[in-house]
Amino acid sequence: DPAPIIEIPAAGRVGPAGVATGYPRTPQGAVGQLAAITVSVLQGMSIEHTRTVHHAWTHRDAPAVQGWALMGNVQSFLTAAGSHAHHARQWTVVVTPVAAQVKGVDGDDWVLACVLYLVEARIVTTARIGYGHCERMQWTTSSGDNGDTSAGGGSGRWVIGAGAPPARAPSTWPGTDVARQAGWLTWSPAEGQ
Repeated sequence: DPAPIIEIPAAGRVGPAGVATGYPRTPQGAVGQLAAITVSVLQGMSIEHTRTVHHAWTHRDAPAVQGWALMGNVQSFLTAAGSHAHHARQWTVVVTPVAAQVKGVDGDDWVLACVLYLVEARIVTTARIGYGHCERMQWTTSSGDNGDTSAGGGSGRWVIGAGAPPARAPSTWPGTDVARQAGWLTWSPAEGQ
C-alpha cells in the first residue's frame, strides 16, 4: 500500500537568496518552505550560497551556519567531488522532495517539519540517495530574522527556528514499506497547482 498523501502548497514568489517563498502559515506551508530552502542549498552546492541562504532564512537565534546540517552536507560533497568541484562545475545535483512529515506543532507559529528528498548527484557517475532532513520552522514577521518579511507577502514567512537542531530524519528509500513505516507521507502538490 502506498503511504498517505500530504498536500504541499506551491510557492507564491521568489524570496531572499533566490529561494521560493510565499507559503501559507500552516504546517504544510512550513514543510514547503523547508523543502525550498533545502533544494536551493543542495542544488546550489556551494559554501557561499549556503551561507547566503542560511543568513536569509534563519531566525536570529538559530544555530550558526558552521553547525548547520546542510552546510556539513555541502562541505562533504565538495570534498568528495575533489578536483571536479573546482573545475567549471563538472557535476550536477538534482533534489526532489518526495515525502514529508510534520513531527510537531506548537500553535500557528512553530512546526517541526521533515522532508524526504530523492537526491541525484553526478560527478563522473550518477549516484542516488534518499535523504531525510528536519528543521524547527518558525513563522516570523520580524525583519530582524535575517531577511525581508515582504517575501512572505508582507505579513510574515517561515524561517528555520531557534533552538538546537532536531533529531535526524530517517533517510529511507522513497516509496518503500520502510519509508511508510518511518512515517513518511507521499508528497503531493495541493489541488489546483
